[in-house]
Amino acid sequence: MPFERLRLMSDYFAPTPVWAPADLGGFVLSTEHLDDLGLDETLRTGLLQWQAFFDEHHPVDLCGWDSPLSCTRYAGEGFRLQAALARALPGVRFDLDLWPVRGVDTEVLAL
Repeated sequence: MPFERLRLMSDYFAPTPVWAPADLGGFVLSTEHLDDLGLDETLRTGLLQWQAFFDEHHPVDLCGWDSPLSCTRYAGEGFRLQAALARALPGVRFDLDLWPVRGVDTEVLAL
């Protein structure tokens, strides 16, 4: 496995929500990188759908969520994906960066 640590984070127009660590340049992983990680199709699709949800419901021109429900749903799915990635790739640490989430009790969502 080429990575010991990865960051799970959406950003505007990113091809995936998975990023290399800062000490390796902090670049966003491509869909080909996801293939190289050996993720199953369900998890790979879930990651791409989470990124697409961010792009649709937190548009760059709005710089915020289109509704509180979208924000809560996004955060909850982020925690679910982080746990799924940890199970799929036990040798890799996944840091979840929910920078777009403000005012949501992320400690409750993580349960």
